Amino acid sequence: MEITVQGHPAHTRVLSVLVDQSAAGLLQTQGHILDIRKRGLVPMAGQLQTAGVVHDMKIDAQIETAGPSIRSIYGCQDSVAFEATQATGGECCRDPLDRIEALSGAPLDAAIPRRLSDVIGGIRGCSHLLTLAQLACSTTATAMDKDRAHHGTLPARRRGEHILDRSLSLDAVADASTLHCGIQLADVHFEPAPENAKAMDLLATQHEVRIHAEIELTTLRITKLRAVERRNTPDAGGEWEDRANTLASLVGRPALGGMAGALFDLLGKDEHDRPLLDSLLNLSPLLVQTTPAIMDRWQATAERTKRERSGGLPGGACYMTRTDGPMIQHAAVEFGLDAKKK
Repeated sequence: MEITVQGHPAHTRVLSVLVDQSAAGLLQTQGHILDIRKRGLVPMAGQLQTAGVVHDMKIDAQIETAGPSIRSIYGCQDSVAFEATQATGGECCRDPLDRIEALSGAPLDAAIPRRLSDVIGGIRGCSHLLTLAQLACSTTATAMDKDRAHHGTLPARRRGEHILDRSLSLDAVADASTLHCGIQLADVHFEPAPENAKAMDLLATQHEVRIHAEIELTTLRITKLRAVERRNTPDAGGEWEDRANTLASLVGRPALGGMAGALFDLLGKDEHDRPLLDSLLNLSPLLVQTTPAIMDRWQATAERTKRERSGGLPGGACYMTRTDGPMIQHAAVEFGLDAKKK
């Protein structure tokens, strides 16, 4: 499936996760998320947010394979949407960063998405770190599953040797009525190999997912959803498998509000579906990130324009945008809005 869209590029989000061997029985998982806004101008909390790099964040986790469990996990936010200013009441996106460390010692099991949400979701943390941490944990589990499936066990590897490299790129392009979202996932699973091995001797398998979603901008409902995936080996390229029928029940539903639950219900029971699930879980976050880049389409409606220009007063999306926080209160005064309205 070739992802072909027409319109104006609005936003790109890239997530990458690398799982390495750290020591015997210990893995290192490094995750990175980068948001690039390609258009738009957002007045918010006494500043003008322009196009360019909006978020640049990382996590680093040590995973014990016995269990498995999270031995330690840390976050880093090199670029954030809101630094501390008078308009933010001295608050900054980095204030709740250390909350993620509370996950140290947590089992890496089916309940980890809920644990992550409880610790760093909503007004307690950062939605971007949450998205990255969820992908990092799922990718680590996938790395171990692939090793077991390929070798029958977790093979011995050199310190620093790659196990799984995952790249997930999301692009949003807007036309007059539709947001076109292209999602591409690429997993590369590595063979254990000596330090001087040839490049292609390192390849165990490659797994690709391609998704094209169309979202109607007035209702924010999914109007079209296509997906294909394939698995390649060093000896042969796999055939593309059409997954559109699997996803048919998602067409027509809102792209926001309950989307994650619907995806887990649909794809969360079969390990075969995990890469497709991990990819689609990032559709709603992409839509949220794209909103500031396309808010000019609502400028004909004055009241809605105020709300969009003030960042939408999302309330509950993260620590900085909680309804009773100083930044949102400042925006409400600046734009003459009721901060409690959504």
